[in-house]
Amino acid sequence: MMVEIVALLVKLVGVGFLLVATVGLLRFSDPFQRMHAATKAGTLGAGLVLVGTMVNKSSMDATITGGLTLLFLILTIPVASHLLARAAYVSGARLAGVGEADALRDVIDRFDEPLERQAERVDFVAGGAPQGGGTAAPEAVLNADPVLGQLPEQNFASLKDAIAPERVRFAAVGSAAPLLARRAAGFAARTALPLTAVVAVDTKYVDATDNSAETMRLIRDKVSHWLPDLRELSDTLGVPIDLVYEEGNAEALMAGVGDVREFLVLPIEGWADHGVGVATPHATKEPDGLLRVAGMHPGPVMYAVDEQKAGPVAVVFDGSYNVWRGLDLALVEGLWTMSELRVYGFVDAASRAEIERRAAEARVPVVFSGADEQAPEGAMLPEAVARDAVAVILPDLPRPLRTRWYGVFWLDKISPGWRGDVLVWT
Repeated sequence: MMVEIVALLVKLVGVGFLLVATVGLLRFSDPFQRMHAATKAGTLGAGLVLVGTMVNKSSMDATITGGLTLLFLILTIPVASHLLARAAYVSGARLAGVGEADALRDVIDRFDEPLERQAERVDFVAGGAPQGGGTAAPEAVLNADPVLGQLPEQNFASLKDAIAPERVRFAAVGSAAPLLARRAAGFAARTALPLTAVVAVDTKYVDATDNSAETMRLIRDKVSHWLPDLRELSDTLGVPIDLVYEEGNAEALMAGVGDVREFLVLPIEGWADHGVGVATPHATKEPDGLLRVAGMHPGPVMYAVDEQKAGPVAVVFDGSYNVWRGLDLALVEGLWTMSELRVYGFVDAASRAEIERRAAEARVPVVFSGADEQAPEGAMLPEAVARDAVAVILPDLPRPLRTRWYGVFWLDKISPGWRGDVLVWT
């Protein structure tokens, strides 16, 4: 009788843990928390039910069968949950409550948005079938403009009305800020757009130094040295510059408030520590969040070198909506004086004709390089395509999102030794 009571109590405790796991699955807000509830409480609950059954049966057969089952649960569920969690993380699943404490950031490549959101956007190729299979879309959609056909509101008089930015924003970082400001101001002056210069200070970096007050003083001193250059530039080009100085989350401050019609200009390297070079013994990594800013800004982002140059512009074409938008912005607004447009990747006949039509309107010759031309290992473009190109238009930035990764500069992942502007619209 006592054995049966003990077995019943153990089973009830196990059922209690299973109930807790069920509540966790229903209430937790992201897959990682739900997985934690299912694996921890679920394994313990099922294990206790098995133990209770073994105690109740009190036979060798039940003990062996239950013991092997319990061993199987202990050995397989943690491994399976680890693999599922890794897959969920890579797929861009939501991280609720983590904030800036994502320890795997820049360690494991990760999509910027969950798969379910990616699946909601079916990219249609003009005149062709929906990418990725599925049923045929209405002919009106298939024949629509690759950009205008996918905008939520199609009441634009022209492609320029839909693509052209309404304001320019640039991040003033370190001693190179005046040179970058000249490029941003030049574009703003040519397009008669308002210009905002954001001087962001990364307080996480400041707090990670031994003497945060002294570090902040050094940063402000650095910034004060080149601020007069910005004022002089404003007077020279006749472009009013709205100067904003902010301290906090530098990535968010640079990205702005999420305006899709804002053209964001960033340097190709540097960070919001403004090059003071103070060590950070209380941080595990060097301060670097420049490439993550693009993912936080819904509009076009250009990582710019110091000097505006004329020459060929390359496009890594994958047929995506964002590549079409970047390509249109470059052609419609004349971001660069293009001597040639080089398109690399698989381009179907309909897309090829559309690119040629757009380029012809901008009076830019086009050269198509097929996907059979192999890029060097770890690079996005073949050397022949990247050679002497002044800019590259990408569907997304190379991963991981760090300007230097084990000594490799991020532009070398586009093509080894290449340096130029990068336009991305994520």
